[in-house]
Amino acid sequence: MTTSLSPEEERARKREAIGLDARRPTARNEVQRPPESGRKRNLGWWAVFLMLVVGAATAWMLYDATEPANSAAPADPAPHLILDDDFTRPHLDLGTGRVEGQWDSGFADGVYRIQIQQPGNLTWSTLGLVNVSTYRLETALTLDGDSAVEGNPALLGYGALLVRYNNERNFYLFSVDAQGSYQVQLQRQEIWQILQPWTASSALRGVGDDNRPVIEDDGSEIRFFANGELRYTVTDPRLPAGDVALGGGARSQGTVSARFDWVRVFALPAATFPPP
Repeated sequence: MTTSLSPEEERARKREAIGLDARRPTARNEVQRPPESGRKRNLGWWAVFLMLVVGAATAWMLYDATEPANSAAPADPAPHLILDDDFTRPHLDLGTGRVEGQWDSGFADGVYRIQIQQPGNLTWSTLGLVNVSTYRLETALTLDGDSAVEGNPALLGYGALLVRYNNERNFYLFSVDAQGSYQVQLQRQEIWQILQPWTASSALRGVGDDNRPVIEDDGSEIRFFANGELRYTVTDPRLPAGDVALGGGARSQGTVSARFDWVRVFALPAATFPPP
């Protein structure tokens, strides 16, 4: 006798087979909007919209820095693909929803899109990748807009990967903006640290063009690649293994329409250390 599974049970079975939570927790949204401070450095604590967990504030620096001289390619392709979602028939339970005039997110035309209409907001959605601690995550990110329009607020938008996501107060944030720059931040117990301020990179493409951000976490280091070139390495991670999230946000004068075309996750071997 064969017992058929309900659609919910079948989806849970497929998620468990690739290392995801069988079911996601109930989604909820929360807004925080502390005041901005400073003009030159503009370390604004901005509002955060969170689709699958509680929101938290984030800090930003709006000046450019010199690009570091690190251009190593990603590691050899990992031997074991554990997740491949092109969003045509998505099996990732990414957040979908809308708050009129503020943000919306969802699947459409084979992409996962995050749009921010209210400046100063960040929105993200976790993958539920809680059973994989060493991995390589690859995705395709496009930030829509018109670079020919002077003062276009879309040029102040960014896409983001949240890494070692333990909760809304503890994670690394790797961001790519619509002007070909990137930034790296750490939030730990609600205290923000800017590890790499906004830095122009020749490896990154601007508004309307496809970028391929990659994160490698081998348990010892976290490496951030942009279109095949190493841009930043966290050599001494301060957070334990956690989830991963896709995000999009806008600076205090910006908006964003971020498209993720697909996401792939490969298992990586854990880093090994010589005996003492």
